[in-house]
Amino acid sequence: KLLGDGGSGVVCTGWALLALMAAECEDTGAVKRGVQYLMRRQLPNGDWPQEGISGVFNRACGITYTAYRNVFPIWAIARYHSSYQPLFKC
Repeated sequence: KLLGDGGSGVVCTGWALLALMAAECEDTGAVKRGVQYLMRRQLPNGDWPQEGISGVFNRACGITYTAYRNVFPIWAIARYHSSYQPLFKC
């Protein structure tokens, strides 16, 4: 079983990848594995599955932003291919 499969894996992975790439993380293997995880989780129609809650409001209310599951994975994959991958030649 892959980590993240039971929770909000694609959203959090997208956030983490964007941060790592903005910091020019030199652990290219970790970044590449994160991108591969996002690509594996993508559905045939291009969407990503709705996973667990994406945030908590007022410490009591779980929130799911349906656009997050598409926006952040696409953004992370695009940044990887357009700037991170060429920078580190990975």
